[in-house]
Amino acid sequence: MRLRLLPLNTVAAQPQAQDWTRRFLELAAEAGRGYDRVLRRYNELLTRVADGDLSPEDVQGQFRAYLQEQSATSTRELVEASVGLLAGLVYIEGRHREAMLDGLLPHEGIVPPPPAPSTLDVANWFEVLSKYAAEQSARAVARHQKLMERIAAGEITVDRINEQSKRYLAESAPHFVGEVVELGMKFAGQMQRSSATLAEGLYDRILGTESNARAEVAPILDLRGSSGDGVTAGFVVENTRLVPADVVCSMSDFVSRSTGEVVAAGEVVPSRFELAPGEARDVAVHVELDAARFAPATDYFGMLRIAGAGERETIVQLIAHAEAAE
Repeated sequence: MRLRLLPLNTVAAQPQAQDWTRRFLELAAEAGRGYDRVLRRYNELLTRVADGDLSPEDVQGQFRAYLQEQSATSTRELVEASVGLLAGLVYIEGRHREAMLDGLLPHEGIVPPPPAPSTLDVANWFEVLSKYAAEQSARAVARHQKLMERIAAGEITVDRINEQSKRYLAESAPHFVGEVVELGMKFAGQMQRSSATLAEGLYDRILGTESNARAEVAPILDLRGSSGDGVTAGFVVENTRLVPADVVCSMSDFVSRSTGEVVAAGEVVPSRFELAPGEARDVAVHVELDAARFAPATDYFGMLRIAGAGERETIVQLIAHAEAAE
């Protein structure tokens, strides 16, 4: 069976010359892949609970046990990412401040880098970071004091300070911005990977390791509209086999991402049909986004199963989202 979702609203991002823009695109792509994996496993969990293979009590017990086991590792990863971000910002600011003042004052050596987060003890990481920040602050005060003394002595004029500031900003502002953005990207990537690893580990514990067949990326059908409106999205089912196919489309309830509330809504038309070899047919999914069932600005996840035209059924992820009416 071949499945094509309609319409295809794919926008190809154009890579920019700046390295940080490339990193942002890579980070966004990684986030998208992680979101797809977690959503697919979440739908599998809902299906197995609904089929009676797993009980809610067992899922809750496994969840609590897993978090207890992973708490130390997760805390360590969070500390390393946080220390790296905060210390990195202090380091960048210190280097660029010193570089600007070097055009007015004698050079006083390089700014020492912060301690590597991986070498710190979780219990005293804040103390170490505070000490490093205080040292850089004291260095900045001392350098500015020397600058004030030379200004008072008439050795440096205001015009010279303005010229140096303008020249340094023109030459180094892009590098400063790039370093800050790169540091932010690194932090976001660390947090994203840590979160994804934690979530995927939880699903592997409850559901077992995902097989290669199930690891295929499931297509997503986005059902988005204003609160109170009806939303319809379509796709095409094609029988690629050499024998006729009796296709059955079954749609699950939706589950709120924020509250876990189950919402029975939506229909698929047609829900059952036959396809000759090579024949294709349009299928539509319709959902009424009434405010009584769909809270505005909240994602509701569902699943569509398409069976009968292949060796195994095809899963389509459904995301219903009601925007607040103006």
